[in-house]
Amino acid sequence: MIAGDVGERGSALIMALLVMVVMTLLGIPFLLMGETESLIAENELLAVQAVYAAESGALMVKRWFDRPMAASNLINPPMAAIDFSLRRIDADGDPGTAPVLADGSTWPYYKQGRDLDADGDDDVFQKPYRSDLFDTLLGTEDGPDMRIDGGFSPAAQDFLNDLSQELFGGYPSGGHRARITRIDVYAPPTLEQGGIWTRFGVATAKVTAGIYREGGAVEPLAERIAKFVLNEMPYRAQELGALHSCGDLTWDQGFTAHWGVATAKDAADLGSDHALIPASLARVPPTSLWLDSFWNDENDGLGFDAYKAELYADNETIDDPWLRFVSGQALEGAPNSDDQPWPFVWTGGALGDDVGQLPNHLGTFDGSHSAYFQNKTVGCPQFPYETWKTIALRGGLGVHYYAWDLSEHKFRENGMGPALEFRDITDDQDGLFFFDTIDGLPPEADGSNLTPAIAVVGGTWGARGFIYLNAVRFQSDVAAGRPVEFRPPGEPFLDSGVSGLYEGEPFINLDYPTALVGIDSEFKADGSGTPVWNDRGDVIYDDANFWGVFYTSGSFDSRGTATYYGSVIAEEGVDSVSVATGTPDIYWDQGLHENWPPDSWGLPRVAVTHWETDL
Repeated sequence: MIAGDVGERGSALIMALLVMVVMTLLGIPFLLMGETESLIAENELLAVQAVYAAESGALMVKRWFDRPMAASNLINPPMAAIDFSLRRIDADGDPGTAPVLADGSTWPYYKQGRDLDADGDDDVFQKPYRSDLFDTLLGTEDGPDMRIDGGFSPAAQDFLNDLSQELFGGYPSGGHRARITRIDVYAPPTLEQGGIWTRFGVATAKVTAGIYREGGAVEPLAERIAKFVLNEMPYRAQELGALHSCGDLTWDQGFTAHWGVATAKDAADLGSDHALIPASLARVPPTSLWLDSFWNDENDGLGFDAYKAELYADNETIDDPWLRFVSGQALEGAPNSDDQPWPFVWTGGALGDDVGQLPNHLGTFDGSHSAYFQNKTVGCPQFPYETWKTIALRGGLGVHYYAWDLSEHKFRENGMGPALEFRDITDDQDGLFFFDTIDGLPPEADGSNLTPAIAVVGGTWGARGFIYLNAVRFQSDVAAGRPVEFRPPGEPFLDSGVSGLYEGEPFINLDYPTALVGIDSEFKADGSGTPVWNDRGDVIYDDANFWGVFYTSGSFDSRGTATYYGSVIAEEGVDSVSVATGTPDIYWDQGLHENWPPDSWGLPRVAVTHWETDL
C-alpha cells in the first residue's frame, strides 16, 4: 500500500464527516422551522375552530329571541343559569354618563316580574323589547342585563356544558373539544344624532368560546369572541291595518275589508251599491290615522253614552264595529268633498233606519257610513326591497329566498333546485317567503322587471307567515283554504286618553259571533252588574287562504273569492282586472299589534344587523 493513498483516504473521511456535521447543522433549523410552522398552523386551526364555536353560540342566542323557550329549540337556558345582578343601566344612552347598578327596586333587573305567558318564569327573551326599564335591554358590556357564566352557579356551568355538548358533540377531535364559556346580553349600540342618543337595535349579544384539550387536566388552547347586534324584524306590524293600497283602490264588487283600518293613498272607488259596503258604529273624523274617534257630543262622552243606550235598547246588529276606511283623495260617488262625506247626524231619541243612522243595512235602508273618510293624509307602510332581500338571502330557519327562472317561468329557491310555481312553494307552509324580480334588481318605477302576474285559481291553497312578492299582479280565486283561528278585535271604546289603549273609558259591549258574520250589540256585565270589557273575541274556527302579512310591489286584484286574515299591502294599488267574480275577504288580525309572529310559526323575530368575530 502506498502511504499517499492512505493519507488521501483518511482526509476524505474527515471531509465527509465535516460535510455531514455541516448538513446536520443546516438541517436542524429547517426541522425546527417545520415544527414551528406546524404549531402555527395548528394554532390557526384552533383559533378558527374557536371562532366557529363562538358564532354557533351566537346563533343559538338569536334562536332564543326568535323562539323564546320553545320546545323546538335545541336547548334553552334555565332561569337559575342566568345572572341578572350585574345589570348596569345606561338610562340615557349616553356613554359619557355613568350607568346605574340595578337594585331590584328603583332600578329593576331585566324582565323582573314580567311573565306575560304565565309559565312561572320571567319572559327574558320575549317581546316587548322596549317601553320601560323592565322590558328594554339597557345594560353595558361590563354590566350586562343577562350573563351565563360557569362561575355564577352550578346550574350555569351545567347548562354551558350541556349547550356545548348539544352544539358540538365531540368536535373537534383528537382530544380537543369546543366549549361555550360565557354568554352576555346587553344594550345595542347608541349613536348621537343631532344631540340625541339613538339606539340601533334591541340587543347586543357577546359569546365567548374556546377549544380545550381534555383527558386529565382541562387545558385551554384557543379562545375567541363573537359579538353581534340584533334588531327587530321590520314587519312593521304596528303600522298595519287590514288593507293598504299605496296607489288607487278600485273595489267595484263590494268593499270587504273587515275588523280594522283600510286605506288608499290615492283615490278610491268602493262601488255605487252601498248595500255592499259594510256599515259601522258612528264616528267623527280622527286626528290621526290610528286614532279611532267615536261619535259623541264632546261633553264628557255623554253623547256616546246615549248612542250606546240606543244600540242596546234595540239590540242592533253591527255590520262591522271596527271598520274604518281612509282615502288620500276623493271617494268615487261621495256626495261632497268633505273629509267625512257621510257624517253621522243624530239629536237623540230612536236611531232612524231611513237616514243612515243604523250600524247595519236594514232592507232597502242604508246604514251608517260615517267611518269612511276622504281627502286625508295617507301614507303607506314601507317594505324596502334591499332590506328584505338581504334578510332573505341570509337565510335561517323559516326564511326562504326565491329567484325567477326566465326559461321555466317559475321560481327556484336560492336560484337552485327544482323550478316551482308560487302556489306549490307556499301551499300548506309557514315562513318568510321572498320572491325576487326578474333580474334580481329593485323594482323599476314602471314595473318592467316584475315577474309576470300570479293567479292562484281553484282547488285548495293556504299559507301563513310573511310573503314579499315582486309580481306585476296577484289574484286569487280559490275554492278552499286551510284551517285558521280567527279572533275578532277587542270591544270598541272611546279613546279619551288618545293612547290607543283601553284605560277604563266607555266602550261598546258586543255579542261576539261564532262565525264570520255580523255582530250584535249587547249589554253584558259581571256578577256585580259592572260591564266587562273584552280585549279579544273568542276564537272562530274557519278556513283562510293566507294568514299573516302579504306584501306585493305590484298590484292586488280585488276580484276573486279568497279569504285573508292579517294584512295585505299593495304597492301599485288595488284594481279589478280579472274576469273572476266575487271579492276577497280580508280580516284584520289584532295579533299583529301584540305579539307577532306567534312563537309556533316559522318566522324570525330578530335579524342580525352587525357582526364582529375573531375577537
